[in-house]
Amino acid sequence: RSSVRVRTQGEGQATADVMKRPQIYYCRSPNMEDFTCWWHPLDNLTAGEEVAYVLTYSKEYECPDYTSAGPNSCHFDKSHTSIWKLYCMNVTAVTAQRNYTSQEYCLDVAEIVETESPVNLTFSLMDAGGDEAGHSAQISWTYPVPEDLRYGWITLVYELQYRRINEEGNWKVKHPLREPHVVLLGLRSGEYVVRVRCRSHNYGLWSKWSSTLHISIPFRRPTGKILVLVLVVGVGLVALLVIAFGVIPQSRRLKDYFFPPIPKPRIIGIDPLLLKKGNFEEINRHFTNFHGYRPPSYSVEVWDQVSSDGIYLSSSKERGVPITDIPHLARTLTPAGHHVSC
Repeated sequence: RSSVRVRTQGEGQATADVMKRPQIYYCRSPNMEDFTCWWHPLDNLTAGEEVAYVLTYSKEYECPDYTSAGPNSCHFDKSHTSIWKLYCMNVTAVTAQRNYTSQEYCLDVAEIVETESPVNLTFSLMDAGGDEAGHSAQISWTYPVPEDLRYGWITLVYELQYRRINEEGNWKVKHPLREPHVVLLGLRSGEYVVRVRCRSHNYGLWSKWSSTLHISIPFRRPTGKILVLVLVVGVGLVALLVIAFGVIPQSRRLKDYFFPPIPKPRIIGIDPLLLKKGNFEEINRHFTNFHGYRPPSYSVEVWDQVSSDGIYLSSSKERGVPITDIPHLARTLTPAGHHVSC
């Protein structure tokens, strides 16, 4: 029991002793070119007691700048910063009674990279759609120290969170983002808050969150079926007007284009009216110009009326020759079974 009591008292003494020493609690590099470390000061000083702090690293070098980053800090500029080098440091509080030295704190600059918080958050509505499908809004921001990104040491990635203003803790996340802007889709009408943070793509810690941006999505009545019907009817009327004033007057031309008329058969050099009128002599005269054409041979019989008083047979050569043998002629002209009376 006594041994346990002694060990407990020893542990308590050690804890109290640690609390009496300064402590390095945070180091940060914004760009991998310089960095700063901060420590907690002594908290057991008596009133009016003076104290000075000395930070040493690599066991032989002292802090180059105690003032640039504020009290209880040490700033290492570019001339005192080396990448891929391990820094081991401690800080000593020097008082009139004794010195108090912190525990050793070791770091690699690449591991303590913490970028600045994004600034200048803005938004703009991308469309004016109805509340049924939701709205789209583009969120943009900037990095406060763009010169830190020019040398290629830092390539940023971003994380954006947004939620309705009355839904505490119900954040929706967009990550990772390579560009300083993003489009949020399907936002219902209402009030939202947005915040952004960033970090180096390859190393380090997330930055602190940016200031929150309040955005308001207005309520718009949904388009609905009535508007769709109006649009359909309007398009239909326009189509009918186009057909009435554009297509119908050109229907004959379109018909001739797609269904050209079949040409009627004709003979080059011959008037079709000659064929209709049946003027064979003129047709034959035209055809004689073709090689090897022979006009057709045909004969025309001419008949004269026959009477009982006198029968004359006229022909193209003789006309008015009396036929004396009437009975013989009558028998010749009369069909079988019929008689001609003289």
